[in-house]
Amino acid sequence: MAQKINPLKVFLHSGGPLGEIARKELVKFVGERHPVGFVSAANLGDEKEYFRRIQGVLNQLGMKAIHIQWNQNPFKALSKARSIYVGGGNTYALLMRLQKARLLAPIRRLVQNGMPYIGSSAGSNLAGPTILTTNDWNVVGLSKFKALGLVSFNINPHYKETDPVMAPFSETRDDRIREYHRVNKNPVVGIEEGAMLIIENGRATVRGSSRAKLFRPGKNPVWILSGEKIPL
Repeated sequence: MAQKINPLKVFLHSGGPLGEIARKELVKFVGERHPVGFVSAANLGDEKEYFRRIQGVLNQLGMKAIHIQWNQNPFKALSKARSIYVGGGNTYALLMRLQKARLLAPIRRLVQNGMPYIGSSAGSNLAGPTILTTNDWNVVGLSKFKALGLVSFNINPHYKETDPVMAPFSETRDDRIREYHRVNKNPVVGIEEGAMLIIENGRATVRGSSRAKLFRPGKNPVWILSGEKIPL
């Protein structure tokens, strides 16, 4: 019996300007699957200006982009997209707006059926089972935290390891993730700036100029270097 191919294609990174390596990886990842539908719902400022900035970057890479606005007929724009890119900002605002627009289930279904998904910062958080390992503040008072669940692990973008000696009497990111695991059992992957996590063919691989860190309950965290697979 032929092995069933997993169609899931997910590209997660911390955000910020895409470096040369990330741009090459993104072009390879998207291929001819554009226009890219850009979701700006995490942005609490000018969403149209945010889209124009991302559109400029994608155009430089030879990709067309369309704006998926959560409150302006998003389903029509989503129907025209061949890849989806969820941008950064406030993760709680992003999830709240997508809940209100009833966009979570359609996006999940499209990606599970093979539409490439790109997540940047808040958009990376959205790919996990919940958004509870975001670094953002819940300024919108969101009370339901279930996300897309495209991957089985939570994401912590912008991860930076801090030596406790250098931050006396304060909580490190590792402390916060250990606290998460006192209540939740799924793994957490911290993504450093400059690193990307690419899920294809049922495998999660770290790419880029930095690393990712895997946290599992009851185990010591381990670094995953660029080019290595995450043992999930």
